Amino acid sequence: MGLFGNKKLSQEERTEESIQYAERLVSGKGIGGKITRGIMGKEFTGSMAAGLQAGREGQAYAAAHAAAAATPDQFGVCATVTALADTGKLVDFDPIVAFSVTLAGGQSVVMESLVSKLQIPRVGDSINVIPNPVQPDSYAYGGLEL
Repeated sequence: MGLFGNKKLSQEERTEESIQYAERLVSGKGIGGKITRGIMGKEFTGSMAAGLQAGREGQAYAAAHAAAAATPDQFGVCATVTALADTGKLVDFDPIVAFSVTLAGGQSVVMESLVSKLQIPRVGDSINVIPNPVQPDSYAYGGLEL
């Protein structure tokens, strides 16, 4: 038990609880959600919902990346970059780029991902892509092939 009868939660549990609270707010549930939607407007709550969805997908990618790192011989799929374009977006000064890649089996995939500005892939480079656990037909950037 924590202070004032609150139970002690782990970092993951606090994060999950906070995300669920934010999702209730942007969906307009409860008095807090109705006030938020009324004051901030539908456009703001819509963009906040999109951000929360991106966060959920990021958590799924991180979980898949951690699972793949536990078994290094099965880490992602090798792909070759066929096209690369800057989207103009930055996250912590790292760019988000649009890729067009060809998988080892010949399948062509288009994706958008955050990459380190120190390791931006070039056309012709081999990269790892990780199957998205949320959407099986899409992939996440897994870094340069070493």
